[in-house]
Amino acid sequence: MFREHARLFVALQFLSDIALSFLAFPLAYISRIHLDRIIPAELNRLLNPALHPLTAYFWIIALAVGWWAIVAFTLGLYRISIRKSDREKIKIVLESSILLGLFLGFLSFALKLDLSRPLIALFMSYQALLLSSVRLTMAVRSRRKKQGQSSIGRRNILILGHKARAREMGEVISRYSDWGLRILGYVATDPASSDKGNGDVLGSIVDLPRIIEDNVVDEIVFVGSSLRDFEQLDEVLEICREQGINTRVAADIFPAKISNVSMEFLESVPLITFSTTPNHALALLIKRIMDIVISAMLLLVLLPFMVFWGLLIKLTSKGPMLYRQVRCGLYGRKFVLYKFRSMRQGAEDVLWEIRHLNEMDGPVFKMRNDPRVTPLGRFLRKSSIDELPQLWNVLKGEMSLVGPRAPLPDEVREYSRWQRRRLSVKPGITCLWQISGRNEIDFHEWMKLDLQYIDQWSLLLDIKILLRTFPVVLIGKGAR
Repeated sequence: MFREHARLFVALQFLSDIALSFLAFPLAYISRIHLDRIIPAELNRLLNPALHPLTAYFWIIALAVGWWAIVAFTLGLYRISIRKSDREKIKIVLESSILLGLFLGFLSFALKLDLSRPLIALFMSYQALLLSSVRLTMAVRSRRKKQGQSSIGRRNILILGHKARAREMGEVISRYSDWGLRILGYVATDPASSDKGNGDVLGSIVDLPRIIEDNVVDEIVFVGSSLRDFEQLDEVLEICREQGINTRVAADIFPAKISNVSMEFLESVPLITFSTTPNHALALLIKRIMDIVISAMLLLVLLPFMVFWGLLIKLTSKGPMLYRQVRCGLYGRKFVLYKFRSMRQGAEDVLWEIRHLNEMDGPVFKMRNDPRVTPLGRFLRKSSIDELPQLWNVLKGEMSLVGPRAPLPDEVREYSRWQRRRLSVKPGITCLWQISGRNEIDFHEWMKLDLQYIDQWSLLLDIKILLRTFPVVLIGKGAR
């Protein structure tokens, strides 16, 4: 219910803000009319265009409010995953209103609109004032409700647990007091320690039936401090079922750092999912569609170019045009990666002779002046042309345009446990490592960049990496 309540609250707040933003303009328009009586007529004609009828501005205001909504969402004004303080909310409102004024100023300049500058300033000011006033009023009402005795619209939360984790949960819930959420008290999960807590510890789990009878309890949140505490959960759920009280269980007991926690059902079996990889189904589908469309288009456009380089490779050195090598893909799946051959034939057979000259730490072999590389191959590597055949791997679904570089099986066998998480997404042609200096970065930092990409993944991040790849390729930064 917390999240549903949050979504409803935020939706109503957003609609209220939109309505107040539209109301701010007529107020600014009326104020602008009265401003003419203060400003001398000659100065007014010189600095400000004449006002049009109010209806003539409707399309401009609709566009401006739409822009403001995008800015407000981007700044996190309506984010429900992280609770913001009243001061932070007011700050975002002021910042978004200023950006609204700047947008109208730019629109007026770009489209040569007869839009009075005082009118823009008044609109921006009224919007900021109205939206800030609503939030200040809500903050005052929330504090009064918190201090008052009225129970109307209030939900009393009983937390099972009284140690550090339970206290942290209580602090989080208290930040939502404007929704009517109130911490009734804490219940010790260990009967022996029920008298050692603060005054807000109402007893232990054995006292739960009495506590429910003596108090108005709307919901119970179970916050165990150890797996042993969860042995009592069955009894708690039975008591709450009999009383008709909703029960929630905090799932952060597990020691591992988890990026995403979600609940889903397989038929009638509830499953708690802990995910450290991107799991946004729609965004991942769009990413795959982008991979297919872009790789297919590039293969068609670059086909004559690729044929030219393939023939040049054949004419300048013995061996095939393409180099095929087994690499590790998603979760270690083996696949054949394609590249234009940049080394002389049989280069892998003599790797042992120069391995001691490796310039990269870790299991990866990198050498600035590798004697196995052909003269043409050096140019292909410097310009990244040798990687163009990997577009076929992308089209087949073995790789993505953006993702960690596909490693060799021998390299993977030498990975530390934390480094293996880079295999939890599809490998890509370009990545953060590619645009951050490539071979100029040591192996440890390379792995950290890959994990950073996984933790922060979004479609926007992929697009940024693709756009930054082009200048990096053109100057050949970090290539060997």
